[in-house]
Amino acid sequence: MKRLTLALMVLMLSACVSVEYVTPYDPVIDNGIREYKESINTLAKNLGDQAGTEAGTYEANLAHYNALESKIDLLIERANLQSAGRGCRLAEGISAQLAKVAPEPMIQTEEGDSYGCTERLLVLVKDQLDLLQNIHQSADKCNAMASPRGTKISCLRATTSKAAMKITNQSINAVWVVETAKKNGDNG
Repeated sequence: MKRLTLALMVLMLSACVSVEYVTPYDPVIDNGIREYKESINTLAKNLGDQAGTEAGTYEANLAHYNALESKIDLLIERANLQSAGRGCRLAEGISAQLAKVAPEPMIQTEEGDSYGCTERLLVLVKDQLDLLQNIHQSADKCNAMASPRGTKISCLRATTSKAAMKITNQSINAVWVVETAKKNGDNG
């Protein structure tokens, strides 16, 4: 009987000291980032196609930007609530996968978790949305097709759009690496 009690105590203690670097899967974040990627890629492609037209101006697309900002803010807030400000921490194997796709290295903390990593990556995605908006609003100017010659309007040229989306998609794909690891229960 003493051996059984001792075995149960050892089993319970080992359960208490296990370290989990990948937290439970959250389908809201996974599906939300998929929808966000679809929406921002569609917007960027449309803007590249509409460069020089009134439909392609920043002002005409402000509602699209606002919707994207609201969606990414919601995902950031959800990840933040789940991480409780503990920071980012991933298992070594997942960190190696992330390093292959992430646009910048992830700084990890001893007490962090994967929600902290997801939060940091989502903030990076939002920063890239802000950059895209600034380029569209202020930096890129096109000749207005339906206006007198020499009239410039805000636009997002196709080449600018492609470059911006390449960087944004890297960050989105980095979120997917973390979320897929959670979904698969991968701790290594």
